[in-house]
Amino acid sequence: MRWGARRLTKALCAGALALMPALALAGPLADALLKSDNFKVRLKAATELGKSPDPQALPALLRALEDEHPLVRAAAAGSLGRLKAYEALPGLCVLRGDADAFVQQTAWRTLEAFGGESACQGGRQIYVEFEVQGSNERLRTFVHNQLAQRAVTDKRLVLHDAGVGSAARADVAEGRMPGVALLINLNTSVNRLSTSTTIGCRLGQTVFELRKERVLRGTATQQAEIDLGSSNVSDQAIAGQTQECIAALVPAVYEEFGHYLKGLK
Repeated sequence: MRWGARRLTKALCAGALALMPALALAGPLADALLKSDNFKVRLKAATELGKSPDPQALPALLRALEDEHPLVRAAAAGSLGRLKAYEALPGLCVLRGDADAFVQQTAWRTLEAFGGESACQGGRQIYVEFEVQGSNERLRTFVHNQLAQRAVTDKRLVLHDAGVGSAARADVAEGRMPGVALLINLNTSVNRLSTSTTIGCRLGQTVFELRKERVLRGTATQQAEIDLGSSNVSDQAIAGQTQECIAALVPAVYEEFGHYLKGLK
């Protein structure tokens, strides 16, 4: 059933909205929030939309962050916080400097649900999982740490190891936060000839979008060889040079991964 603007306004004022399920009301409430000339109607709609799981609620609440009335802006901010809508971070960060003190306070309180002040330092947050597979545990740990050191400088990223549960992962599964998994397959080889020793290293990368399940989004491979120039090379030297070979590939791997992340802004 579609409601006209007048009938919806009357229902809001009379408190009759509680009689209908939140999901069924999301469309009419969104219309009221965006179109009503009565700020009390918009205020009520902004508050009620924070209780709705309907996707129609989110665009209306995001636009309401710029409503002309401070109480509506504050209500929209609070509702977006209850919905854990990470898409709201840019707008919430702007409201920290709102002309109205109450709106400022509400924005600050709401941001606590997204990690506080740090959430405003890099824009929309992205959940990221790293997993490195390979037979050499030392090199697996080395690659994981190298990737994490690069990722930690990006304030947008919420880092976790694959398979480790977290509240952020639950937000990804429910569609409230974008999530990405980077799987690295690590392979190395040593080829000893009569006159030389050659080390080969390869990092195969697979990127998945995380939802309730993994969705394949792309693959790439980085590889290199190092000719040590002698057949008489110690195992310790080979181990060190193998790590150097891997280290040379990590920046290219993360650059490819970074290109994908840019598309999630």
